[in-house]
Amino acid sequence: MNKVGYHRPDVLVHAGLGEDCAVIDFGDEVCVLSTDPITGAFQGAGQLAVHVACNDIAASGAAPIGVQVLLLVPETHSASMVAAIMDEITGEAQSLRIEVLGGHTEVTSRVLDPVISLTAVGRAKKSAYVTTAGVQSGDQLVLTKAAGIEGSLVLAQDFADELNFVTDADAAYLRSQLSVIPEGMAAAAFGVHAMHDVTEAGVLGAAWEMSTASQVQLVVEAASVPVLPLTERICRRLQLDPLRLLSSGAMLIATPRGRELVLHLEALGMAAAVVGWAEGEGSGVTLKRPDGSQEAIGDSIEDELWRFLAER
Repeated sequence: MNKVGYHRPDVLVHAGLGEDCAVIDFGDEVCVLSTDPITGAFQGAGQLAVHVACNDIAASGAAPIGVQVLLLVPETHSASMVAAIMDEITGEAQSLRIEVLGGHTEVTSRVLDPVISLTAVGRAKKSAYVTTAGVQSGDQLVLTKAAGIEGSLVLAQDFADELNFVTDADAAYLRSQLSVIPEGMAAAAFGVHAMHDVTEAGVLGAAWEMSTASQVQLVVEAASVPVLPLTERICRRLQLDPLRLLSSGAMLIATPRGRELVLHLEALGMAAAVVGWAEGEGSGVTLKRPDGSQEAIGDSIEDELWRFLAER
């Protein structure tokens, strides 16, 4: 149900299902804003928070310039934990060359675990920003990197005893893959119809949100979706589906020139693959499996990480 009662004319992209960013008219440029919390991770949560927020900005083809931080900490946690979280946030922001613009930190009895939420701010040329809702029938779907990167990292860090085959080098590699800023900027400059960073509910969740925002039906070919060998091993051990697993680090892109975009990104050192296409009007996602069977993906799709945590 839409609860937005008033639209300003200088807001170019309003709140809507599947749209993670607001876009505000600033003349020749636009200001892009997005807010995201971190709720499913403990170790490295500050680092993840920066990437999750800034990846939304990159999915609009905008360059992130800064973040504001909301940090709520339970009374049972020490000042050293607050300092550690902020060190993660400021360190990752520095690595992305963005500024921590301020925010709010509070110790409160109303939360049981730390709650981190970041609002990211970016800028783009008015003629160059991209939305989630721009998918057109006939577009190809391109996925950068691989499915399940963030989920693999969270599980490897928080369940190290069960996943003792994951090395420190493996975790470091996964951390290095979390940002989609490079591919977001490159794809926007190439010229694409729509982009969406792949987060909750993984590749299938991102496809559903793109389909809903664009009112175009999408088809995803399971066999075409890249999955890292490490992610495959983690998912086998924990009986998870990598296509439904939290996937910051991947970008889903709709373009009529999918093969050309893949070659363009690969020439820039970025892995990508065509994983499906858009066809027909109306929202809906069809997953085609290697055995020829098909599954209709609905709006109740659940992230495998949340399901796993709920069953612990």
